[in-house]
Amino acid sequence: MFCMNCGKSLPEASAFCPSCGSRVYRGAEGRAHYTSDAGVNAGRPMLRPRSPRVIAGVCAAFAQHFGWDVGLVRGITAILACFYGVGLFAYIAGWILIPEAPFALPTQSR
Repeated sequence: MFCMNCGKSLPEASAFCPSCGSRVYRGAEGRAHYTSDAGVNAGRPMLRPRSPRVIAGVCAAFAQHFGWDVGLVRGITAILACFYGVGLFAYIAGWILIPEAPFALPTQSR
């Protein structure tokens, strides 16, 4: 497992990244997701993550950046897309405008 903020390798049972200090949260299914201590990544750019995404990661980017539940963001986007059509255009705009997060490279072990 690797930190989503700095890309360093994490021990399985760690609650914080030893390099950058970001908190590691584990959901009900045991998968880890990351946010800052305040729940909002203040001062950091919004990036589309590579791991918890379904299509392009736009909903996951908003959820991680603002500290929201990704299921709630996806639900709101689906409702706006189905009933108003605005959600589809906003999703496509987010896909184009929000940059993708870099690959997390594994650290060398000796």
